Amino acid sequence: MNDKTVRIFDDNMNVVLTEEFERLRFLKAEEEGVESIVNSTEIKGIDGVMLSPSSFGPFNLILSFFYRGTDVFDYKLVQNKLRSMLHRRTPFYITHSDMPGKKYAVYCTENAITNMGYQNGTFDISFVVFKGYSESLMTTDNFSLNSDYWQFGNGLVTDPNIKYVHTKRKFQIYNGSTDTVTPIHRHQIITTMNINAPNGFTIHNKTTGDKFTYKKKIRDTDTLVLNGVYPFKNKQHCGIDTNHEYITLAEGYNDFEVLGDGVEVKKIKFTFNFVYR
Repeated sequence: MNDKTVRIFDDNMNVVLTEEFERLRFLKAEEEGVESIVNSTEIKGIDGVMLSPSSFGPFNLILSFFYRGTDVFDYKLVQNKLRSMLHRRTPFYITHSDMPGKKYAVYCTENAITNMGYQNGTFDISFVVFKGYSESLMTTDNFSLNSDYWQFGNGLVTDPNIKYVHTKRKFQIYNGSTDTVTPIHRHQIITTMNINAPNGFTIHNKTTGDKFTYKKKIRDTDTLVLNGVYPFKNKQHCGIDTNHEYITLAEGYNDFEVLGDGVEVKKIKFTFNFVYR
C-alpha cells in the first residue's frame, strides 16, 4: 500500500490526489532554487552601490508521480482528469506527505507526461509557488507539540512553554520561521488584544524594536485586532487612533512588553504561519 500522499485544497475544494486516483503513486517532490532579488542603488561619484533588503521571487515545486492504468483508455482518462483538476482559474494550496507540516500557495504551469507504454506513465507536474515561500500547514491557533501537523525539522523546538495566548504584560512569542514574519512581505500576522488601558497603551517587541500604540482609552471588553498593518477596534477601522505602525516577528524568541499607565492585560493572542525559504 502506498502511504505517500498529495493533497490540493482551498476554501472550496479538498482533494487527495493519491486517493482520487487509486493507481496513482506519489514518487518525490523537488523544490527548485529560490530567486534572490538584490535591490541596489548606484550613486554617481561613489564607489560601489548601496544595498536595500533583498526580496525573493517565486520558485517551482515539481511533484513526480507514476500511474499504472488498466488499459489505454483508463490511462488517457486519468491524464485528462489531472489536467482539469490542476489547471484552475484561481491559485490553491498543495501539501504532500514528504513534508506534511508545509503548504505551498501555487498555480500549475505544466503537466509533463512521460509515456512508459500504452497504459503506464510518469507525471512530472510543475507548480509555481507564487508567494516565494512555503508556510506551516496550520496557524499558531492550532499549535501543539503533539500534533502531526507541526514538524521538528520545520522550526519546531521542544519547549513546553511556547504559547501564543498571554495574559501578562511581559511575554515571549516564538517564531519558528526561517525568516522574519512581516506583513510587508504579505505574511499573515494577526494580533488580537483585550486590554484595559485608561490612557491607551503600547505593545513593544523588544527583540525587533517594533512599537504599536493605541492612543485612546480602551476597555478589556473591547477587542482590538491588528491584522497585518490594519488596526480594528470592535471590527471598525481605527488607524487614526494609532501611531500607524505594525508588529513583526524575528526568527526565534521575541520578547514583548505592554506599556502604559494603569494597563491591565486580559488576553493577547498572536495568529500567524511559520514561513520557510
